Amino acid sequence: MKKRKRTEKSKYKHDSTGDYCTCAAYVAEVMCRKNAENRNEGSLPYKFWSKKPWDWTFKRQLIIANGLVKEFGELAVAKAVNSPEFKRIFSLNHPRAKDIIRKYHTIVLQDEAKPKEEIKHVDNAKHRKTSYGKKGNILQKLRNIENGKEEGDGEKGDKE
Repeated sequence: MKKRKRTEKSKYKHDSTGDYCTCAAYVAEVMCRKNAENRNEGSLPYKFWSKKPWDWTFKRQLIIANGLVKEFGELAVAKAVNSPEFKRIFSLNHPRAKDIIRKYHTIVLQDEAKPKEEIKHVDNAKHRKTSYGKKGNILQKLRNIENGKEEGDGEKGDKE
């Protein structure tokens, strides 16, 4: 069986199969999983969208999710569905669902409007010290002996 590859449209993963899918399919699957947990039916079977009774439920959620993605954008819908406010919502037809997604849409727009900080490159960066305590490690002691230094000469921390 051929797995779907990640593309610009298919950047989300199905929980049940591990294949890449569209945002609407991902959201529909999340809602079906929440619905199954609410009904106490356990986890969803492999490729549940092609089996009864989930086929029609998935299709309905997919149609609604496509409309919401067109209206609010992928990121806002995905964030809203996985948010704590969506915890007790089991269908995208719920009266509060659109309001919550609208709220996350404004949050996403505000995040996009913020200027992004650039990472500054520092040319004169200081290097870390080689020894961190009074005693150097064994390798440092061996290096000092090889270089002709006594054990306590080369270390800054030795003050007796």
